[in-house]
Amino acid sequence: FVTDLSHIPAELHDEIRAGAALVIEDLPATPATFDWVFVSPALRFGARFPAERLGRYRLGDDVAVQPEDGGAISAADYALGFIDLIEKGEHHRTQVNLAH
Repeated sequence: FVTDLSHIPAELHDEIRAGAALVIEDLPATPATFDWVFVSPALRFGARFPAERLGRYRLGDDVAVQPEDGGAISAADYALGFIDLIEKGEHHRTQVNLAH
């Protein structure tokens, strides 16, 4: 899931690899009684990439959602998706992605 980091600043590589190890190795190795869902935002998310609140989001699995706008989501829409995931309780022991 992390194969080409050439488009990412080098100072972020270690953090990205550590996050990948958590999702690929550490979380799946937990006891089956430990329920988890790892929620990844779109590539352009956070204070450096403000996005408009649309009141909606798209859900992807362990492959990033490929949205029309190139991979953004507002904090408000990310929060909406995150809360929906918790309330619906449909995803267990998996990674999902949220984007517009």
